Amino acid sequence: VYNGPIYLSQVDRRVSEKLWRSGRDPEKIKEAEMKILRWVALDDLISEAIMRVKVRVNIEDARVSTAEVDAEVARFEKRFESPGELDKAMAAQGIESREELRLRLNARLEQEKYVLSKIKTSTTVSDKESKLWYDEHKKELTTPERRSVRHIFLATLDHPSDEAKAKLQEQLNLIKAGKGKFPDIAKAVSEDARTKNTGGNLGWMRKDRLPGDFAASAFLIAINTPTLVRTKLGWHIIEVTGIKEPELPSYEAMKEDIATAISNSRRQEAVDQYKHQLRLLNHDHVDIYKKVLE
Repeated sequence: VYNGPIYLSQVDRRVSEKLWRSGRDPEKIKEAEMKILRWVALDDLISEAIMRVKVRVNIEDARVSTAEVDAEVARFEKRFESPGELDKAMAAQGIESREELRLRLNARLEQEKYVLSKIKTSTTVSDKESKLWYDEHKKELTTPERRSVRHIFLATLDHPSDEAKAKLQEQLNLIKAGKGKFPDIAKAVSEDARTKNTGGNLGWMRKDRLPGDFAASAFLIAINTPTLVRTKLGWHIIEVTGIKEPELPSYEAMKEDIATAISNSRRQEAVDQYKHQLRLLNHDHVDIYKKVLE
């Protein structure tokens, strides 16, 4: 590439690195797949070599600060549980020292910054585009109705259904007559170990995240109206203590996040397209010795 060599050992190391990252054993890779992996590795190395040339020539568009490199090194090191694990990983990837690791990460950052400088206009998102996306996705953006629910529960697995129903009906009558408080009865009677000591509170709930038979009742009964309900698990006294209507966040509150999401979705496509064009434009500066590779 531009008269600079890519060695066969680099190709094999790149293949080994990719197999290591995916947890695959090189000894178990069939010959036909290994040939494909080597060609893919070579292709990546050629693109990176072209990019290095472009960055070197246009370094002012790609310069990174010491702080940026420090942060990238720190992020890389956090992936490993100990310095020993890091050294082992570096050795597997042919990195001989921490200084070489730093130089490689610095080069990668420069390449990323250079590419981003070239595709900036492709990932720019106008306010009109963001607003159109918002209008087309209002349904997905709307938080559905939520209800604050509490319950007292008896399982029919442990009790005859009629007995469980009668016992809860008796407790419901006490609640309605003001002779018993919901939290106290939940603590004394409920068989839901997770909620009985917190007044039977299930918290704020969405219909689509509840079992169907429970949701059908919880999202029909009126607020502050404890009701006896049967589900496939047993009998419940269910009370809705609060209701939050469906809510759509305003465009102003979401436009920054929307623009970022659209830009990110475009970025990888733009990067791939730019690298492909770069490869085509520099085709005459690449010589591949196929017999050596195969």
